[in-house]
Amino acid sequence: MAEETGKSRTGEGAVSVWPKYSDRIDQNREKNWFEKHGYVKLVDFLSVQEVQAIDRELKRYRKEIIPTIPSTVVFYEEKGNENSIIRLEQMMNFDEFFKDLGESPAFNGLADVLLGMECEPNNVQFFSKPPGAKETPPHQDGKYFMHGKGITFWLALDDADEENGCMYYVPGSHKKGLIEHEKTDMIGFSQQLAEYGDELKSTEVCADAKKGTLLGHHPYTVHRAGQNKSEVRWRPAIGLTYWAKSCRDDEELHKRRAEYKKQLFQQLETEGKI
Repeated sequence: MAEETGKSRTGEGAVSVWPKYSDRIDQNREKNWFEKHGYVKLVDFLSVQEVQAIDRELKRYRKEIIPTIPSTVVFYEEKGNENSIIRLEQMMNFDEFFKDLGESPAFNGLADVLLGMECEPNNVQFFSKPPGAKETPPHQDGKYFMHGKGITFWLALDDADEENGCMYYVPGSHKKGLIEHEKTDMIGFSQQLAEYGDELKSTEVCADAKKGTLLGHHPYTVHRAGQNKSEVRWRPAIGLTYWAKSCRDDEELHKRRAEYKKQLFQQLETEGKI
């Protein structure tokens, strides 16, 4: 099957038989916390060995897969410098390991529990904030999703703290719905809150995360990532998004998203950023 689709399969990590999410957390406790605060922080969600398996597959992906995929799904801090990758998109569309990761019982199904609706994998991403990188502006993923029926999981592949640019959440902000955004010139994060006032800023919490910790947030939860003040430490993470199954057949949603992406990529190409 891998030969027919052009995708690669290695079997490394055997993610399809990793322990289920329900064996890793107290579902009722985390669901109640998520409903109230709009995010979760699941410490030691993955084992050291599981994180190491993902790291090995990332190295293979960079070497074997990136040269074969469109430039629109690979973002660099410095264009042309293959060692400065800051973001990879739609990895499950190009590689069987990362497709299996999104469908793994370790993750798949947790969104259903937290959101109370049937969900399915939508995207597997890689994020890496290099030393000296700017902060990621406050935003809501729902602005990109163009709906509020989903969740973003953020898996720390190394320790993320205030020095190297960890996440910050505004608890309860998911109950405000979609807030006004404006365009940015930051690659990979084209939208930010039009105003990040004291009402939001004063209540934000630091979501520092040890390696193996899984963060998760609602599409309308306001969040940002700090500047990487370190001179040597990168801040790598895997992102997994799950959408309600009802989104699959929403033709108007897919049409709006396709048009937005088309305009965004045209702008980035014109500016020489991709």
